[in-house]
Amino acid sequence: MKKKTNKDNPKTSTRNLVYVYLTIAALLVTATALVYWINHQQLKPSVSYIQDEIERPVEPSLVCMVNDAYMGVAQIPVPVNGKTYYGCCEMCVDKLNNLESARIAIDPYSGNPVDKSEAFIVVTNTQGAVAYFESESNYSAFKKE
Repeated sequence: MKKKTNKDNPKTSTRNLVYVYLTIAALLVTATALVYWINHQQLKPSVSYIQDEIERPVEPSLVCMVNDAYMGVAQIPVPVNGKTYYGCCEMCVDKLNNLESARIAIDPYSGNPVDKSEAFIVVTNTQGAVAYFESESNYSAFKKE
């Protein structure tokens, strides 16, 4: 008489199939979480800030002009129409080359559009967000408000 193995049992086969699907689902969730975490980390500035650095002008080459973030290290220069913009990655370089809206900001004081390559740039918070002003005098007036 032939001995019955677990492979011949339909319950065991179904249970194994469920384990396979659960394993695949767990791997997908883990991979998705990892990709999200990696992308989220890339958007964060790469330096920490002391309070004295907040609301100080910064060198344009240290700013990702697509994410409007002070990065603290030299960014990729992107020459467009005789002006130089800066991006942190190839996606930002592509946007600066192809989207005029990525090269323009609104001055928080005057409400006027300002070209990011010609702006007076200031770090505004501890997360490294920057604001673009038409001039240093606009920035000074904005600070007094």
